[in-house]
Amino acid sequence: MNNIFLDTNFFLDVFDAKRERHAKAKEVLELFLANNVELYTSSDIISTISYFLQKKLDLKSSVINIGFIVQQVTVLVADNEDFITLNQMILEELEANSDLNIDYEDCMQLFLANKHQVQNILTSDKSFCKGIAGYYFVNIMSLEDCLSGRG
Repeated sequence: MNNIFLDTNFFLDVFDAKRERHAKAKEVLELFLANNVELYTSSDIISTISYFLQKKLDLKSSVINIGFIVQQVTVLVADNEDFITLNQMILEELEANSDLNIDYEDCMQLFLANKHQVQNILTSDKSFCKGIAGYYFVNIMSLEDCLSGRG
């Protein structure tokens, strides 16, 4: 595995020791860092993480954790054209499948990963972009996949 896009829930698992997947997430992060895996996330995810961290930690601890992320992970940003392209693709899919039920924010993460040729997305969301994932050449992985060497 050369590169991987990290979803929101991964970071929350790493930073919150009370979460069920905390130990596995920390182990996976250490594995990535030890093996020089190129790590990616989005500016949207950074904002979401900061929101949740501040609910559990003081501002200084939250800033230190965000600082760690931006020093270790390349942060991708969507531009206007990205949103236009994603909107068009979703609207076309909705015409073919009016029951399509997807999370727009997740779709943008998948779109950005694909645009920047990131080969994998790590998420704990079992229904991550089902319905449109076939449009992209990105492998959707779990913590267990990373620990077992799959992917």
